[in-house]
Amino acid sequence: MAKKNKMKPRELREAQKKARQLKAVEINNNAVPEIAAMPAAEVIAPVAEKKKSSVKAAGMKSILVSENKMYITSFGKGNSAVLEYEVDKVDNNNYNKTQLSSKDNSNIELGDVNEVNITFSSKHGFESGVEINTSNPTHRSGESSPVRWDMLGLKSELEKRFFGKTFDDNIHIQLIYNILDIEKILAVYVTNIVYALNNMLGIKGSESYDDFMGYLSARNTYEVFTHPDKSNLSDKVKGNIKKSLSKFNDLLKTKRLGYFGLEEPKTKDTRVSQAYKKRVYHMLAIVGQIRQSVFHDKSSKLDEDLYSFIDIIDSEYRETLDYLVDERFDSINKGFIQGNKVNISLLIDMMKGYEADDIIRLYYDFIVLKSQKNLGFSIKKLREKMLDEYGFRFKDKQYDSVRSKMYKLMDFLLFCNYYRNDVVAGEALVRKLRFSMTDDEKEGIYADEASKLWGKFRNDFENIADHMNGDVIKELGKADMDFDEKILDSEKKNASDLLYFSKMIYMLTYFLDGKEINDLLTTLISKFDNIKEFLKIMKSSAVDVECELTAGYKLFNDSQRITNELFIVKNIASMRKPAASAKLTMFRDALTILGIDDNITDDRISEILKLKEKGKGIHGLRNFITNNVIESSRFVYLIKYANAQKIREVAKNEKVVMFVLGGIPDTQIERYYKSCVEFPDMNSSLEAKRSELARMIKNISFDDFKNVKQQAKGRENVAKERAKAVIGLYLTVMYLLVKNLVNVNARYVIAIHCLERDFGLYKEIIPELASKNLKNDYRILSQTLCELCDDRDESPNLFLKKNKRLRKCVEVDINNADSSMTRKYRNCIAHLTVVRELKEYIGDIRTVDSYFSIYHYVMQRCITKREDDKKQEEKIKFEDDLLKNHGYTKDFVKALNSPFGYNIPRFKNLSIEQLFDRNEYLTEK
Repeated sequence: MAKKNKMKPRELREAQKKARQLKAVEINNNAVPEIAAMPAAEVIAPVAEKKKSSVKAAGMKSILVSENKMYITSFGKGNSAVLEYEVDKVDNNNYNKTQLSSKDNSNIELGDVNEVNITFSSKHGFESGVEINTSNPTHRSGESSPVRWDMLGLKSELEKRFFGKTFDDNIHIQLIYNILDIEKILAVYVTNIVYALNNMLGIKGSESYDDFMGYLSARNTYEVFTHPDKSNLSDKVKGNIKKSLSKFNDLLKTKRLGYFGLEEPKTKDTRVSQAYKKRVYHMLAIVGQIRQSVFHDKSSKLDEDLYSFIDIIDSEYRETLDYLVDERFDSINKGFIQGNKVNISLLIDMMKGYEADDIIRLYYDFIVLKSQKNLGFSIKKLREKMLDEYGFRFKDKQYDSVRSKMYKLMDFLLFCNYYRNDVVAGEALVRKLRFSMTDDEKEGIYADEASKLWGKFRNDFENIADHMNGDVIKELGKADMDFDEKILDSEKKNASDLLYFSKMIYMLTYFLDGKEINDLLTTLISKFDNIKEFLKIMKSSAVDVECELTAGYKLFNDSQRITNELFIVKNIASMRKPAASAKLTMFRDALTILGIDDNITDDRISEILKLKEKGKGIHGLRNFITNNVIESSRFVYLIKYANAQKIREVAKNEKVVMFVLGGIPDTQIERYYKSCVEFPDMNSSLEAKRSELARMIKNISFDDFKNVKQQAKGRENVAKERAKAVIGLYLTVMYLLVKNLVNVNARYVIAIHCLERDFGLYKEIIPELASKNLKNDYRILSQTLCELCDDRDESPNLFLKKNKRLRKCVEVDINNADSSMTRKYRNCIAHLTVVRELKEYIGDIRTVDSYFSIYHYVMQRCITKREDDKKQEEKIKFEDDLLKNHGYTKDFVKALNSPFGYNIPRFKNLSIEQLFDRNEYLTEK
């Protein structure tokens, strides 16, 4: 009898993952049969290679439709759109074509246009002159309107909400979708911020107990917040405010706001202390108001609307926003000259064609405002290509100590070339990169540009290298720099004169880490940039369609300005270092996460770390903990979103840790194994290495580190470096676990946000919903739309109307749920309960093979949790299967997601693991 080939756990997970990917291809039916029959790894490979469609690469940006006319645009400078052609439909196969762009600005050549296809070719770059086909967006079989009717049936209601009337075009709705995308991403980040702030209070047992942010409102001044009895508010509202005030004071006492860089002033001056508390209240109240705006339909109330409330509420809130932005620029300017005077002095000496003041302004743009990131290409990549190919000398070890300074000066010279001297060359490079189809093509374009630049900048680079002398740098650092301080005052005034919406976004970055700041601002900049382009086209003489936004959305008339302002915000915002005033709290959290008793006293912490002692060489452990735990962004993230003691408990689950390690690339595992294990067997299998790392994480203890010496040599230094590696691995694994679950939850936050928004829109067109309240039963929208299809075929929702089989499936899922179940599900999503309760249930999972399965198992256990002090008369369905199988129940997921059933694609993507976007999972790179 042949021996059974038993797969190892990680190999089994990989095989299951490939099977899921292949199954997803079959379900979506997006692949041609030849590809669908290939192994899953090969199915996804071409997608990674070909990064953009040939239509985009050839320069076509969009085809806009207005009544019987099409407007074809191409990519211009940056994200701008060039109106290329107007195409007027005469009949099914006859179209009049009128070129709108000038010869110099035109990027595409329009060919044949028929009822089904549009043919065009690129005038520059990608396959220049080769004809490319794209579909004619006015071709809609069986539809009288030339514009595609949206499947949700909400296009007209959205247009009325944003513009006050409906339109027979696809231009207004595309602009609207960009605004809706802004609201979706804000819903995610504000939900996470609110959870993190509530979490800083510590775990008290229930979301409602801890959610003091839920009662904060920017409609109340600080005086009303601190003395509600003096106001004219109702007794109920006064009571809620008093509860929030108590929790607010508790939060201040924890010192955990220091994790967000909020430094409580050390002073006996009560006015200074009160001013700090007032600013913090304003910040939290604005966050709470944004959450209310994005989670509930507040479009009819200007003082609560997302885009207008900040300009309507009491001026004390705007004063706080002014303070935060001014403080940031004051801090930047204070250190700008002192921190950069060596580089500025060298540049003034080298750049003979520039005035000194002009160099300072340009360097401010480069260092502070980071204008080089707005060029559309990477200055750093160009410099790397130049040095890789031609500048071997600059990679010599003699420059190791000054390499950062040397490269920064080189990058600045390249920046000045494209920003000031040769703007046309920069635009040409952007165009070439846009026409590239793959990463290899981009690399080739950068290499070609680098070869042109080398001859131009070789002498300058040599000059910079010659100045990289320690004595020269030391002398320049000592010298005083004579400059006009009004230069920086002027730069600050220009940069800090922001709209309050932009200042509000800057305020949000206080509560985010570096990656979150980049993701949020990048998305917002892209969306406002798109909106600006749509408005420009709508106002053009060629298109000239009405684009008067309603009162709540007037802000978007300033989309060009906001785009520029958010770019500044992105460059001045950064993850703030934890405040010094919170050090004792942070040491407690750090020791707890390393395995020390959570109930340890402050005095004992001070004794262990010698916090109150003075003397040379006695603070090695304190400094080690500070450098390797407290100053780790991953530790800070874990404290914001989790609980130090619970994280330590979760880390003891080898099954979960092995799953997370399985997502870390093999090469990284090799490095971790070599640096963490005292006597590594590098010939052992990767599975064995992961298993050993998981064992180390499980058994991690504060005792492993208490004898580490900060100033160590020889073997002691080897032990210290190994301890640093172990802590780094431990924090990374737990960060990846928590971060990925937060990311999974974000998908459901967006779904809840859309449900609340869409319910308000459907109420305008469906009489049966007019008297309904979504909070009473979150299934009511999907249920009503299904009933309208069954009873009178009058549902405006085409997803349900045109697909009877799937509609019947949704109806089954609706019936498998109940109002209390879906209400609790909604609240668990809004309060990130899965992250909060992870430790309680994750140990019961039989098989850990995806973050989706972890999320839904813990979620379902939370939903079926029986409160000790409450008699639960109705046994929740699926509970038996959940407990018996030790894994999530698929039908239970669909029942809980039944409120989203009105949008079938979203419902399927959120309910079926094979369709859930695993590409959003985070891995260590």
